[in-house]
Amino acid sequence: MAKKENLEIERRFKLRDNFSEADLPKGLKYKVFIVYQDYLKKRKNGGRRRIRRMWQHSPNCSDPNYFFTEKKSTPYSGTNIEDEKRISLKKYRAFFAQLDPTRETVEKKRIVFFWKRQKFELDIFWAPRRLRGLVILEIELKKRNQKVALPDFLLSSIEMEITDVPGYSNADLAKRRKTPS
Repeated sequence: MAKKENLEIERRFKLRDNFSEADLPKGLKYKVFIVYQDYLKKRKNGGRRRIRRMWQHSPNCSDPNYFFTEKKSTPYSGTNIEDEKRISLKKYRAFFAQLDPTRETVEKKRIVFFWKRQKFELDIFWAPRRLRGLVILEIELKKRNQKVALPDFLLSSIEMEITDVPGYSNADLAKRRKTPS
């Protein structure tokens, strides 16, 4: 039997630099996660592969969870074929031998909240250093033509939609920049 492909359909928005958790409205319920993301060398099939260490940031600070993800692009805007699975710490560490040397570790705070029955992820980047202050809002959709109700409290902070803008995918953001000689 053929494996079912999981579609990831999302829209992404760049917020003004240095938007912070403190800018969220009082009373908004949300969870905060810390995310470390590394990219692996590409395989011949061209899919982008990554590993992720992620834990909930709370007074009790949970143990990290580890994930392996493989994504392949599709011809549709904001749509990828995604295979993501939870892995052990041992397997996570074993993937280090396959790290893509052209990419850096991306570190960010992820704030997850619901607005009008939609789940949003607000990523506040702090590493690599050149990304410090970058803020990206994402929403995963069930259908490509699904309407999105952006949170009222973020409308004045959204600079532009970056769903299909080259250079703004997480994999592109992780690309090492050449240093001048």
